[in-house]
Amino acid sequence: MKFLTIFIFALLFSFATGEEVKRAWTSADGRSFEGKFISATEAEVKINRNGKTVTVPLAMLSDGDRGFVKEKLAGAELASRDFETSPFAEMIKGEWVKVPKERYGLVFQVYGTKKMTRSKEPVPLFIHLHGAGARAEDVKAGKVEIAPQELTKEGRYKKNPSLLIVPLCPSDTSWGEHVSKIEAIIDELVKTTPIDSKRIYISGYSMGARGCDSLIKSRPKFYAAALFADGDANRKWPEMTDTALWMIYSGERDMKKAEEVAKAYQEAGKIAHFEAFPKATHNQIHWKLAKDEKVFPWMFAQVRKD
Repeated sequence: MKFLTIFIFALLFSFATGEEVKRAWTSADGRSFEGKFISATEAEVKINRNGKTVTVPLAMLSDGDRGFVKEKLAGAELASRDFETSPFAEMIKGEWVKVPKERYGLVFQVYGTKKMTRSKEPVPLFIHLHGAGARAEDVKAGKVEIAPQELTKEGRYKKNPSLLIVPLCPSDTSWGEHVSKIEAIIDELVKTTPIDSKRIYISGYSMGARGCDSLIKSRPKFYAAALFADGDANRKWPEMTDTALWMIYSGERDMKKAEEVAKAYQEAGKIAHFEAFPKATHNQIHWKLAKDEKVFPWMFAQVRKD
């Protein structure tokens, strides 16, 4: 390995300096050279010096150079995704569009605007899970709970354009039974559209909040933030996930436990906002969450760490 390292870097240094824009590269053992990035895979990078190309294994480069290549790969992958060619293109109309169960295994609704699709920047993804009372086999387009309603209001949406997804939980089931289907929808969106993978947000009311917990259990390091309205707070969150949490509870749920979980989360150095409304009913709490002017700016400011 040492011989291979010396050979490759000796070869790199043997090339004359070209006129391309270059950057400084550093090997894992501290040797430096200049060269232009051409392309990369998960295992190696091609570097140009004066029109000649050398392929270098990523394992032989410094942490900083491997990070640079990772960013290049992510940028190239994002550039390959486009709203116009996405299978979701026909669903982005500036209104709620219902997608039948046959497409992805669950009925769900999509909201996005044409202006959003023209953005040069990747957009956030917001997924809301409704409460038990909204379970059904079908739903009228545009019938969604208050949180996604608020996000689509013109003034609010203009400040934070995003793609919104609201799945429908079938009758006599719970969200925990449909995690893989929700994840399949998310994965298809991330794969085919310019979604900012570091700004994927989930929200849930009551049974929907429990569904958010199920999603986090499945992918603990995936979501940037989660909004919980009267869901069962999970004592394992502090050790399980880094997802930023906004927790709001009525007097009809276990506020004490939720506050303890939020405190433990904060003590673990993680982000948790907790609010309790002892006089509020369970049916009121989701409205309090969605109508709070601080909630959505806070949510969109959260960015998932690698």
